[in-house]
Amino acid sequence: MNVFERNAKKVVIFAALAASSSAIFVRFINADAIAIGFYRLTFALPFFAVGAFVWNRKELFSITPKQLIGCALGGLFLTGHFFTWFTAIENTTVASAVVICSTDPIIILAITAGILKEKTSWKAVVGVLIALTGAAIITGGDYSFAGDSIFGDIMAFLGALFIALYFLTGRKMRKEINATVYVFLVFTACWIAFTVGMLLTGTPFTGYSKMDYINLFAMAMVCQIGAHAVFNWCLGHVSPLYISTIETGEAIFASILAVIFFAEIPTAWQLVGGGITICGLLYYNYHDAQNQSGKIGELPGND
Repeated sequence: MNVFERNAKKVVIFAALAASSSAIFVRFINADAIAIGFYRLTFALPFFAVGAFVWNRKELFSITPKQLIGCALGGLFLTGHFFTWFTAIENTTVASAVVICSTDPIIILAITAGILKEKTSWKAVVGVLIALTGAAIITGGDYSFAGDSIFGDIMAFLGALFIALYFLTGRKMRKEINATVYVFLVFTACWIAFTVGMLLTGTPFTGYSKMDYINLFAMAMVCQIGAHAVFNWCLGHVSPLYISTIETGEAIFASILAVIFFAEIPTAWQLVGGGITICGLLYYNYHDAQNQSGKIGELPGND
């Protein structure tokens, strides 16, 4: 086990920091959600193609049809997440979008414990709920359920659903496929889906400003490579519930970035909620680690 594998959980935290900048980039870019998704993948994909074809060619060409379908499914879930997330940011507040989209741990819990009948620590569940409660408090209860805001909030929830399915698919596929190959195939499927979407909707491929292209490239490097690619690598070493729960901290990181770039000063509710979220994340992390070593009780379920 190398140093990166031993520190996979810490790597997830840094990836969450990178992911939190997504909302800021979306606000700066004057393009439709589908165009943002297309260029985000277009700029990032060549980096992963090099890794797959140069250093992991044998693993790439040994992929089975079943594994290829699994990667394509993951790519479609990622497409759904990107599109709904970008749309949410364009139609509601950053705080509301981030908080609502952070409910994916609840969806993962519902699927893994309720449908897949997997064992989950009760104390880990409490940590997830504490973190989500804090994230909800950050918004001060003001979700502005009216007009474009309600549409944006619905899109944010759909973003949570898609990212939960994406993580669960990745957990299964990463056990069978090399990380570099998996990321390349998933991102390729996602890029193809966005390309088809651009063509079907008549969204222009060119004509955007110089700053839009610069921000799109920066978003690809920071969010696609520094966040999502790293999350996929980490799926081979930590649970999808851990990743999605740490992502709840994006509500805090995004709020800090909003202060810096948009002068959005956090309210007292947001400060209190941020503290509760951090406590929930630490509590979950501690008990999830104990659960992995079999030291605490688990929810009933199949092995």
